[in-house]
Amino acid sequence: MKIWQLVMIHLLTHTLLFFTPSSQPTNNQTSNYGVDLPVLLSFKSFITSDPTRALSSWSWDPAGNGTSTASLPVYCEWVGVACSNRRHPGHVTAIRLQGIGLAGTICPQLGNLTHLRVLDLSANNLAGEIPGSLGRCTSLHALDLGVNYLSGSMPASLGLLSKLTFLNVTHNNLTGDIPMPFSNLSALSNLSMSSNHFHGQIPSWLGNLTSLTHLELAQNGLTGHVPPGLACYFMKTRTKANDVDQRIIFHNERISYAEIDAATNSFSPANLIGSGSFGNVYVGNLLLNESLATVAIKVLNLARRGASRSFLRECNVLRRIRHRNLVKVITVCSGVDHNGDEFKALVLEFICNGNLDEWLHPNTTTKSTRAFRRLSLMERLCIALDVAEALEYLHHQIEPSIVHCDIKPCNILLDDDIVAHVTDFGLAKIMRTEECKQSGGGTESSSFVIKGTIGYVAPEYGSGSEASTDGDVYSYGVLLLEIFTARRPTDNFIDGVTSLANYVKMAYPDKLLEIMDVRATYSGDMQSITDIFLYPIFKLGLACCVDSPRHRIKMNDVVKELNTIKKACTAHMSVHEF
Repeated sequence: MKIWQLVMIHLLTHTLLFFTPSSQPTNNQTSNYGVDLPVLLSFKSFITSDPTRALSSWSWDPAGNGTSTASLPVYCEWVGVACSNRRHPGHVTAIRLQGIGLAGTICPQLGNLTHLRVLDLSANNLAGEIPGSLGRCTSLHALDLGVNYLSGSMPASLGLLSKLTFLNVTHNNLTGDIPMPFSNLSALSNLSMSSNHFHGQIPSWLGNLTSLTHLELAQNGLTGHVPPGLACYFMKTRTKANDVDQRIIFHNERISYAEIDAATNSFSPANLIGSGSFGNVYVGNLLLNESLATVAIKVLNLARRGASRSFLRECNVLRRIRHRNLVKVITVCSGVDHNGDEFKALVLEFICNGNLDEWLHPNTTTKSTRAFRRLSLMERLCIALDVAEALEYLHHQIEPSIVHCDIKPCNILLDDDIVAHVTDFGLAKIMRTEECKQSGGGTESSSFVIKGTIGYVAPEYGSGSEASTDGDVYSYGVLLLEIFTARRPTDNFIDGVTSLANYVKMAYPDKLLEIMDVRATYSGDMQSITDIFLYPIFKLGLACCVDSPRHRIKMNDVVKELNTIKKACTAHMSVHEF
């Protein structure tokens, strides 16, 4: 065969190979799926509990094409996973699964994610050791494992992470000394290792980390002197907590006791805007994200020292809850006051227009000097719907559900648009956990006294029943009846009536206009108001207040009923005044 014929055959063979479809993935796909996918699936296999079902999306169908709509691997759309689509298409660059209650251990295979830049597993229930294999994640910039139950020593291999700028392992059970290889972390600007069991001398080489601007070594067994010039909070022992201004960090928010003390003018009575079973509430101005903000500061009642780890974990979960009708939890302070006593407070969104109790009972509210205008029936309906939607979210849309335990008008705040915001959600569980820890018990106990308010507390709580969403429904029913009668459940009723629900039952269904709040504004004929509005509203309130928790309506059904009433009223208003 001639040479030119051999050349033509060679070219033809390569041409056919080029145009022949391949069932195999491309080199790029192979590199991604061959490393990143197995690592993520392995990570999931190491998780023993996922209460929010965040990892339910972490599933893989080998028969599928494995790509998302953006032509990236499907795992790039999994909850908490971010991928690069430029320099390294399809490679995992961030895993953010903070504050969702994950339990289990950290998968050693994470060290194979060589393009990982951020790993945030903070505020979970992870145990076991920190894998030394993370030292192979040479692209890592931020590693946050704070507020878990991790044990063992810090892997020296983390000293190989030359690009690391943020390292947080606060509030774990870590032991040993600070590894010498950490002296190679020249890019590190934030090193937070407080509230562990580290021991030994504070390394002098910390002063050589020129990028380091924040160092936390408090509440450990470390000894020696901190290199000068570092923004540091160091405690030699765990018991002398008043030697230093404690600081608890959530991401970039840093709120200390000293800052709260200054914001409230040393907890001046002039700044006190409320008090309840969980503690006092103060108004103050704090510097948050470089802006001065007016906030509400709830200082929790603590008779004895509690477990700050459980407190931080619960509060971090609350910080991530977002609903238009729930008061936003901004950050938290957990430390010690000037006397060395334990101090815990929540920093909350400030709602400026008073609480519902002040609006419903303006003549009996002695603490407020402002005048509250009369609320119309439609405004009251919208307030009731706002509260119901907030409770529906807490009961049915997050996992695990949150039981409020103290639904009452004082815990319903109104903004300038008369939109209702529920506050104090989640505090019952926090205080319950604290009380159990303080009493020496490892778990929550049914002996915990429900911190509700007389008149709003479900009857089954009196016989020792556990807190439940059904109990919240009962409290909501009392609230609903109060909104439209302006009668407190603790009022003295005539004819031997002992509860607000029984007071309404006596008027239902023929005398509802007689018990309606005289300050409620409306227009239209009485019969329409009764048929379209009062009758279904009071029927719903009584359905919430039945004695048997098993027979009470659920909160999602309450929302449906209120929306039906609202639609009927809106349709009637389009034809007639109401």
